[in-house]
Amino acid sequence: MPDLPKELIQANAILGEHVAIHDAIFKFSWRKALPIRGLFKATDFGAHFRDLDRLASELAAISSALKAESGSLEGSHQYTTALLEAVQALREICGQFYEKSQGDLSKYPMAEYNANLKAYEGLMNRCQELGVALNQHIRGESAQPEG
Repeated sequence: MPDLPKELIQANAILGEHVAIHDAIFKFSWRKALPIRGLFKATDFGAHFRDLDRLASELAAISSALKAESGSLEGSHQYTTALLEAVQALREICGQFYEKSQGDLSKYPMAEYNANLKAYEGLMNRCQELGVALNQHIRGESAQPEG
């Protein structure tokens, strides 16, 4: 197994933070099932938006570094770019929910949310595919295309 570039180690740490935010937003919660004000803690979409904005900035720098590096591991730039796009899509969803939570209930229509969610899920699937291929490449296996 080759030594991993520090950029990929950083990208893996960012992935962990992204997954934690994703889980905090989309996991089952009694607050969503029983919307009784004050009984359960609200999701802090503003904090998630800021965290995702920071992660996107870090990933953009990592992706640029991997693209500029002539000997970078095959697939690493594509993976970090896909992860960046997924983080940006989730940031958009959080930003919209944050604005809605500030009082304008008509700000984020369900149809727009559904479209954004579908796009986000597609980006996450692409990121997973590239991650699997990159892991196989790191382990010296040949990535088998799905078909």
